Amino acid sequence: MNQVIQTKFIPQQLLYFIAGRRCCQQFACTYRSTDHDVIVNCARALGLRSQVVQHNGQSCVKVFKQACRHYLEEPKLLTLASPSLTNLFTLMSRLTNLAREEQEIIPECSPYRISGSDLPVFSVALPAIHPPMIRFKTEAQRNFINSFPGLQLSKDILQLTYAHRVVVFNADLSWDKSMFVPLLILEDCEVKKSNVKIMCLEREAIIATYNSHRMAEYFGEQLGETVGIQLPTCSKVSTNTHIIFSTAQYMLRSLAGGENFHNISHFVVNDVHLHDPYTDILLTELKNALNCCINLRIVLLSQMPTADKFLAFFEEGCEMNRTEISQNEVRISFLEEIHSCIALAGIHKGPDIYKDMPEVFRTKSQRNEQMDRCLQAYEELGTDTAIRPFLYAINYDLVPVNYRHSVNGKTAVLIASQLNNANHLRLLLFMGADPYIVDEQQQNAISLAASKGNNECIDALNNYSLHGYVVKNAKPDFVDYDLIINIMFLLLTKPEFSPGNILIILPTYYHIVKLNYMLLSHCLTGNLQEMSIFVLHENMKMDYIDALVKARCNTVKVVLTTAIIESLPLKVPFKYQIDSACRVTPMYDSTNYSIEDRYEWVAKDCLARRELLLNTEAPGSQCFRLIFKERYESVPETSLPPLQTMYLDRICLLVKFLAPHKIIGEYLHFTISPPPLINVHHIVQILKKIDVLDEYEDVTWLGARLLDIPVPCQLGRLLVFGILLQCLDPILTIVSSLMSPDPLSIPYNEDLDHLWDRFTIFIQNRIKNERARLADNQFSDHFIFVRLFQEWQSGLNHKLPPLHLTDEYDFVLNGVMEQLSNTRNELVSSLRAANLVHGRGQLSMQNLNLMSGNWHVVKAALTGGMYPNICAVDVGANCLKSVWCSGVHLHPNTVLRDFLEPFNTSALNFRSPWILCNKQRSHILYATVVVPLAVALFAGPTKLRLSQISDTQTNSHDRNVNIFIDEWIWMVMSNSNVQLIMKTRQSFFKLYYDLLKYCTDHDRWRLDPANDVSLTLVADSLAKVFESEDSSFGFTTPPPINDRPCIKLPGSYLLSVNAHFSWIREIEESVPLFQKPQPFNSHFVERQFFLLHTEESSEDFYANSSAAYLDSVLGKFARPIESPNRHIFVILYSKNPDVMISVSRAKTIKGEFTLKEYFRNSIPVYEISEACVSLKVNVPVFDGRLMSCLIDKRVGNIIMHLFAFRHHWIHSR
Repeated sequence: MNQVIQTKFIPQQLLYFIAGRRCCQQFACTYRSTDHDVIVNCARALGLRSQVVQHNGQSCVKVFKQACRHYLEEPKLLTLASPSLTNLFTLMSRLTNLAREEQEIIPECSPYRISGSDLPVFSVALPAIHPPMIRFKTEAQRNFINSFPGLQLSKDILQLTYAHRVVVFNADLSWDKSMFVPLLILEDCEVKKSNVKIMCLEREAIIATYNSHRMAEYFGEQLGETVGIQLPTCSKVSTNTHIIFSTAQYMLRSLAGGENFHNISHFVVNDVHLHDPYTDILLTELKNALNCCINLRIVLLSQMPTADKFLAFFEEGCEMNRTEISQNEVRISFLEEIHSCIALAGIHKGPDIYKDMPEVFRTKSQRNEQMDRCLQAYEELGTDTAIRPFLYAINYDLVPVNYRHSVNGKTAVLIASQLNNANHLRLLLFMGADPYIVDEQQQNAISLAASKGNNECIDALNNYSLHGYVVKNAKPDFVDYDLIINIMFLLLTKPEFSPGNILIILPTYYHIVKLNYMLLSHCLTGNLQEMSIFVLHENMKMDYIDALVKARCNTVKVVLTTAIIESLPLKVPFKYQIDSACRVTPMYDSTNYSIEDRYEWVAKDCLARRELLLNTEAPGSQCFRLIFKERYESVPETSLPPLQTMYLDRICLLVKFLAPHKIIGEYLHFTISPPPLINVHHIVQILKKIDVLDEYEDVTWLGARLLDIPVPCQLGRLLVFGILLQCLDPILTIVSSLMSPDPLSIPYNEDLDHLWDRFTIFIQNRIKNERARLADNQFSDHFIFVRLFQEWQSGLNHKLPPLHLTDEYDFVLNGVMEQLSNTRNELVSSLRAANLVHGRGQLSMQNLNLMSGNWHVVKAALTGGMYPNICAVDVGANCLKSVWCSGVHLHPNTVLRDFLEPFNTSALNFRSPWILCNKQRSHILYATVVVPLAVALFAGPTKLRLSQISDTQTNSHDRNVNIFIDEWIWMVMSNSNVQLIMKTRQSFFKLYYDLLKYCTDHDRWRLDPANDVSLTLVADSLAKVFESEDSSFGFTTPPPINDRPCIKLPGSYLLSVNAHFSWIREIEESVPLFQKPQPFNSHFVERQFFLLHTEESSEDFYANSSAAYLDSVLGKFARPIESPNRHIFVILYSKNPDVMISVSRAKTIKGEFTLKEYFRNSIPVYEISEACVSLKVNVPVFDGRLMSCLIDKRVGNIIMHLFAFRHHWIHSR
C-alpha cells in the first residue's frame, strides 16, 4: 500500500466517518486483502471496531462505531440435527442433475437483458385507428349533453385541441370532464370524418370501470362496442371501439410490453392534480411520445386553479381554466364551533346502559400493578427520573396517558399538578392527558392546583383550556367516532337542520367499517332513523356504486367514503359533509430503510375540492371539518406528490422496463415530481439485494415476473418462495393480511370509543391474550394471520356471513376479511397472468398447496421471501441487531414479548437467534422466529460464491468454517455441514431460476422428466428437514392449518348488511302488496317488545321456525297492533342459563308473518336486571312459564341497547 494512502488517506476517511451520522461504513473492495490489517489497526487506534466481511464474493473491511447495533460480535452457530442430515443427504442422492464440479454455486444469468418482449402479453393489441360512424342523437342523449356545465365552451375546447398538442383543462368535479371531453372530441371527429381513438386514463380501476359503464350506457351499447375498457381483470375492445377507458398503471404496463402510440389519437388523462405516481410517470412517456408522434393530442384534466406546472413540464401547450368560486358559499364549521354547537344542543342518545359499569376491570392484571407502582413512585419522589418509567410505558407499551391508579384513581397529570411540577404537567398535557379526570376524592388536576395555590400549574392549565390541543381531534392519527355520531344526531334529530344527504370522508377502509357499525347500532335501536348507509372506497366493486346511484330519492343517504370521492362524479346531491380532514400517507424513511403509514392533515387545496362536493344551491349546506381553525391555518396549501414520499420499488421496476438503457435515478429525475435521489438509491440497492435487479441494475427474471403482481416486490418474492415450497395458500393469506387492516392490532387509548376508553388496559390485555391463543406458542405473528383467516372461514361453514349484528369486533372482522378475500383472489389471478400458476401440472393450485398444512415449510418460505428483513438476537448486548436499522424494538403488538417486559426476559423464550420481521420505523410489528438452517438456505443472494466461505482459524485441526451469507449474516458451522448446505442451495436456486425463466412454457411443467428437479421432491424433503430442525430447537407441534379456503368467498358483506337494514327496505317491506308506501316521520315510531322462550340456539330457531309457527305464537298478538308507526320486536331468551340470545323485528312481508333478526349474542339476565336498577326501571321477571309475553317498552329498549353496544373484549368470556 502506498505510504500516503496508509498514513493520510485512510485516517482522513475514518475521521470523516466519525464526524458523520452513519454508525458503520464498508470500505471498498479495491484494497488488497493484505492491506486490510492497515485499515483494522487504524480504526482500532481511533476507537472504532472493524470486521472483515464478504461482499459479492470479495473480502472487504467494515468499520463500526461503538454505538453501532448492526455489528455482530460473533458468528451465529449452526448445527444440524441427525434426521436433518439424513434427509438432506437423501435429497442430494436423488437429485441426478447436481453439478458437483461447479465452482460457482449458481451459473450466471441469461446473457441478454430482459426486455418487454420477454414479458407475458397482458393486453389485447389496439385495433387500427379509423373514423367513427355518424350517429343520430336521441332525445335522452341530447339532454345528457346539454346537462354539461361546459357545453357553451365546446368550440373553444376543440379549437385549443387542434391548435395545441397539450391542453390542460381545469374545472371542478361537477363538470364531469372525463365524460364530456371524450364525447366532445368523438362528436367532432364524426362530423369531420377524421381518425380517432381516445384513451381515457384514470388513477383507479374502479373509476375507469364506472365511467366506461356510464359512457356505454349513453350510447345504449354494451362495453366493447363504441366504448371499451382495458384493465388487468377486464379487457373489452373491438374494431369499432373509439373510446377506451383504462388506468395510467395499466397503460404503462402495456408500454413496457411493447405497445406504442401509433393507434391512439388522443390521450385524456384525468386527475393530474393529484400526482398519482403512475400518472406522473405516464406524463414523462407522453412527453417523449410527442417527439415521434406529431399528431398526438394530450388533454390533461385537473382541478387545480393553475396549470403552470404541467405546461412548464411539457414546454408547450395551453390552459383552459374554469375553477370558479361558487357564489353560494357553504358554511364551514371547525372543531371549536362543532363542540360548542353539540354542547348547546343537548343531544340525547338513549339510555346510557354501560356508563355506570363497575370498573373492576382496572385491577385485573399484573400490568395494572406495574403501572400503579410507577405512579406511586412518581407521587413519592416527583423527579424526572421517577416519571421516566411511566413515560416509557406510554411511548413504547401503549399505556394510556390518562391511566388511573387502581386504588386512588389518580392520574399522572393530577399528581404533577399536586406536586406543582409545571414542566411535567405541560409535557403530559402535550401528550394528551385530560386534566378533568377526577380521583376517588373527586379532585382533578385543576381543582388541586387551585386549592394548593400552584400558580405555574394554573397558568399551564389555563393555556390548555384556551387551546385544547390535547383532545383526540387535535391529532390526525385518530378519528373521533363519538364526535361524528354526535354530529349525526345533530343533523338527524334537531329541527334546525333540514333533511339532506350526508357525506362522511374518512382516511381508510378500516375507519369506514368501524363507523358503519356504530351508525347501524344507533339506527336499529331507534336512536337514529330515516337513513340508508352506503360505502365507497378504492378497492370496492361496481355493486357498491350502483347501489348508491340507483337508490331511491325519498331517503337520507349517508355515504361513508375515502378520498376516492374526489374523483367519482356521482349525481347525488350532498347537503352536509363531515370531513375527518386527515389521510394516511405511506412514507419511506431513508434513515432506517423502513415504510411508515403516517397520518397527516389534508392540505388546503384538497379540503377546498371536498367542499365543492356539496350541493351549494341547497339552502343550509354545511361542512363540518374535524380540525381546529388554528391548526387549519398552519396546514400546507398543497400536498407533496406521492412520488416524493412513497416506497418506490414497483416504480423503479417499471421504469427499468420503460427505459432499459437508462439509470433509474436519471429517468426519475426528469419526471414532473422527481423523488429524492437518496430514496431512489436506497430502493435500487434493496431491489438488487432481493434479486429483482442484478448488480448492473438490469432486470432479472424475478423482476420480470413481479411486474404483473400488484404487491410490493418483497411480498412478490415471498409468493414465489411459496410456489417453490408448495405452500402457496398460507403465503397468500399472509401477504393479503399484510396489505389489509389488522383486526387484532393492539389499540391505542384514542382508538377506543369514549364509553370504553377507561378500560383500555383490560381491552389491550384481552386482545394480547387472543393473539397468544392464535399463535399457539409458535413465536410467530404471521401464524396468527393464517389461524385467524382459517377460523373465520370455518365459522362461515361455506355460507355467506350472517346479516344480523353481534358486536363491533365481529362486524369489523367480516368487513376486513371481505377485503382480504378480494386481495387473495386478485393475487391468484395475477399469478396466473404471470404464468406462475397453471391450470394443471406441477404448477397447478392443487400441487402448489401440497405443503400448505406444514407450518415448518411455511416458515422457511417466509425466511426466503422476507429477506433481508431479518434480525439477530444479541444476548450479550441485550438487543436486536438488524442489517439497516441502528436500533430495532419489539412492538407490544407482537407475540414475542409481553407488555412492559424487558428484552432480556423476552429473549430467554426465543428458540432461535434469528427473527424475520415486518416493521414500521424502528418498531417490529410482526415477527416470526426461524431456525438457522432456514436463514442459511434461503437468505442472501441467489448466487453464493465459494469465496464467501473461510476457515475460522489457520489451524488445520479446526474443522469449523465461517460462511458469510451476505455482508451482515455471519454463521459458523462444520465443514461437512457447509458443503451440504451449499449443495442444497445450488439445487434449490436452480429450480428457482427454472421456474422464473421457463414458467411460460406450460408443457415443460406438465411433464416430469427424470432429469428435472421436481418441485414435489424438493418440497417434501425440505419439509422433513425443517420439521426435524424445529423439533430440535424446541418448537411445539403447530395446530393443523390445512383447511383450504372456500372456492368463492363472499365479496360484498358491507353492501349486503347496509341494504338489509336500509330505510328504503324498511319502507318497502312494511306496506301490503299493491300499495304504495306513504311518507311518515320515523321519530314518532312506537316500539313494542315481546319475549319468546325457546330451548334451541338462535341459529336452529330461525332455521326450524316456519311462518305458520311464528304466526301461531306471535302473529295473533302482533298483527293487530303492527303498523308503519308501531314496530314489533321479539326478544328470544332461554333458560339454564338464563340468557337473552336474539332480537328480531316482527313484520308482515307480502302477507306472511316473518322475523327479521337484528342482533344475536348472549346476554345474562342478571345484566339486564342490573341495568334496570341503575336506570330506575322496574325489573321484570323472566321465568319462562309463558311461551311469549309482552314486556315494558322501557325494558325492551334497555335490552336492545345491551345487544347493540356490547363490547366484544369486555363481555365475551
